[in-house]
Amino acid sequence: MKKKVNRGYKIRIYPNDFQSELFEKTFGCVRLVWNYSLMERKETHTLYKDHPELYTSHKYKTQAEWKIYFPFLKEVDSQALATTQQQLISAYRNYFNTSHNHPTYKSKRKSKNSYTTHTTNNNIRIEDNRIKLPKVGWVKVRTKRRELPDEAIIKAATISKKPSGKYYVSLRLEFEQEIIEIDSTVTKSIGLDFSLNGFYVSSEGKKANYPMFLHQSLEKLAKYQRKLSKKTKGSNGHLTQKLKISKLHEKITNQRNDFLHKQSRYLVNNYDIISAETLDLEAMLQNKHFSKKIIDISYHRFLSYLKYKCEDKGKLFHQVGKYYASSKICSNCGTKKKTLPLSQRVYSCECGNVIDRDMNAALNICIEGIKTFYTTEGRTTSIA
Repeated sequence: MKKKVNRGYKIRIYPNDFQSELFEKTFGCVRLVWNYSLMERKETHTLYKDHPELYTSHKYKTQAEWKIYFPFLKEVDSQALATTQQQLISAYRNYFNTSHNHPTYKSKRKSKNSYTTHTTNNNIRIEDNRIKLPKVGWVKVRTKRRELPDEAIIKAATISKKPSGKYYVSLRLEFEQEIIEIDSTVTKSIGLDFSLNGFYVSSEGKKANYPMFLHQSLEKLAKYQRKLSKKTKGSNGHLTQKLKISKLHEKITNQRNDFLHKQSRYLVNNYDIISAETLDLEAMLQNKHFSKKIIDISYHRFLSYLKYKCEDKGKLFHQVGKYYASSKICSNCGTKKKTLPLSQRVYSCECGNVIDRDMNAALNICIEGIKTFYTTEGRTTSIA
């Protein structure tokens, strides 16, 4: 049995001078349509805020109408302009649902340079070492790359430019994938307890030993930023030093993503049930002593990698509830302590169980994953 899945596929592209110039024009036009559309919505709200019937019935300008005011918008991909207006509508919807803040204007220097276009009549496709993009034509891509899945359909493409000057295209693919059923005769299960010192502690007592890439580069980053502060803004020296900082940040991001991908792949390949805890990262980031480490680790991204890789391989990924007291429960007898200070790193129970606090939590998380496996889909096999 097969099911349709959506996956992202990001590759580096190498545009020529003409194509780079067209990308820059598109970035600017998309930013212009966003800002003017946002301004129109704000002014409409100010004008009709006391007249709800007029406010809800107002028709906003489309990207075709904006071209009357700005004829140069015709030079770029119309799908990119239409998409940015759809993104603004989605941003307002999220704002009214109180899940996001109010949309803001985009800046030429501070905002991310990117735009999204959709496939129409096979106008986005990869052949050999080239990719065809609307209005841009054929662009060279990186030769050493992953192959697209068989019969994959490219639904959309997002072209982006890093601060370091590198261009990338992110493809949204849709293809049919064979559903791998979770094997009822699983043999290996593991629980992961989040740890600031080592990324996580497993139920087997092992640590991931995350290298803390940002921490390793802080001294070098501080040195680059001190030099930047002494440069004159707008000068060649200022731009060159700013580029060095951007490249260093990009390197740290690449190192982090490489580690997370390899670590998640190792777990999926070697275990049938993978359980992890759910953290309130926003609350944890309020602590000034831990915030930089939490950002460096990117635990939420790691969990997202684990989730989709487990789905692809027919493995079970389970997250225990946010308020599950994994550290307070004895992994041997199940007794729960009323309090357990963070400074107490060894868990001691009246049943005689004396164990490292993090490993005890990882064992409890592992047990919860096993319970979930045997209580879903009508399984009645004994856990023992």
